[in-house]
Amino acid sequence: MNPTLKDILNDLHAAERELQKYEEKYSLRSDFFYESFSAGLTEEDGNFDLLRWAGYFESRRELERLYRELILAQKPALTEGLKSVFANGVVAE
Repeated sequence: MNPTLKDILNDLHAAERELQKYEEKYSLRSDFFYESFSAGLTEEDGNFDLLRWAGYFESRRELERLYRELILAQKPALTEGLKSVFANGVVAE
């Protein structure tokens, strides 16, 4: 069974809530943590929190990919509208 857009969005929000818990616990944004973790600069020393944190980060990244893929397939009018908003400079980057 293929996940729906709503399923993916719910899972994405759940992963983000978990990431926020680790960010608050360790006072570090997940992207900075994951960069360090991936480079082998994080000493795990049996700290399963770090493995779980990396897992949630990877899950969120995969869910975001699936979300983008599905939204582009299901909502072409929406994506065209967003492209024009970005093209006109309405949204600051």
